[in-house]
Amino acid sequence: MRKTSILLTTAVLLIGTAVSGSADARDRSDRPELTASQMTDQAAARAAQLKADLRLTPEQEKNWSAFETAVVETWKNQVEQRLAWRNARAKQQDNVDLIDGMRKDADEQIDRSNAQKKLADAAQPLYSSLDDPQKRRFATALFHRD
Repeated sequence: MRKTSILLTTAVLLIGTAVSGSADARDRSDRPELTASQMTDQAAARAAQLKADLRLTPEQEKNWSAFETAVVETWKNQVEQRLAWRNARAKQQDNVDLIDGMRKDADEQIDRSNAQKKLADAAQPLYSSLDDPQKRRFATALFHRD
């Protein structure tokens, strides 16, 4: 059980880093900014797709609600953080306080870690109830974005 939580948390950290890195590399100047409502809608749609992919049994569905709430909030926060980071970089002046930047980065890492811990805690009951094929679909859908 603990091994699964650690594995899940590690995967979330690695994928979050890879996703944000590749997303920053792309030029998004031609895309409109997402509203908070659009971000929430996209996260909810991804969660609904994940649920459909899992084909949950009625017993497993009892564990879905807490996970869905946590994953939608996590995905929404990830998008908001990326947008905030991009906006801050665009407004950044030549005089950057290195130490202040280090502190902000550390605070952001703590926030991300706490959010991922919360997601892992919410995912544990659902994940434990899944069979092996569902666990594979869960990992694929949760960590491999289009």
